[in-house]
Parts: sequence; C-alpha cells; structure tokens
Amino acid sequence: MQVEDERKIVFNAFLIVVFNLVVACFGIALFAWYYTPGNPIRPNRVDINLVGFTGIFIGVSQALYLTPLLIYAARSRKWDLVKGAALGGSVTALLNVVLLLILSEG
Repeated sequence: MQVEDERKIVFNAFLIVVFNLVVACFGIALFAWYYTPGNPIRPNRVDINLVGFTGIFIGVSQALYLTPLLIYAARSRKWDLVKGAALGGSVTALLNVVLLLILSEG
C-alpha cells in the first residue's frame, strides 16, 4: 500500500470523526435547549442524562449517513473511502460505547 493511499484513508477517517463530533455538539445543544427552564414545552422530569442522549443521537445519525456512504463507495470501488469510513465509524462507535457506559453507570 502506498503512502498516498494511507493518507487518504486516515483523512477520510478523520473527516468522519469530525463530522460525528459536530453532530454530537448539535445533539448536546438541542437537548440543552429543550431542557432549559425557559422552554414552555419543557417536561416535568429533568433527570434526563444529556450524555446518554448524545450517545444515542450519534449512533442513530451515524447509521443514517454512514451506511449509504459505505454502499456508494463500495459500488464505486473507492476502496480508500470504504476503509476510511469504516475506520472513522469504528472509532466513533467506540466513543459512543463510552458515552453509553457513562449513562448506564450514572
């Protein structure tokens, strides 16, 4: 494998992880807005764990965009993109498991 191919794989994985971090920040902002005291539709129970919901939000959003990306890349025979997306998705999934473990312990 050439160095340029390895750089493409790492770059694609980095893009996937950064995109998932942006999605996580969006999820945190969304849930923080929803549970602020000034929100008129705020539920009575406020014992919802934002970290756990962020983990769930990342997992669902990752399944919605990463699966079609992998199918497209595999059909187009863009193997660097497939490897990078799989690596980035795996790293994000491991981080997501950590978030869900924090939820289960708290």
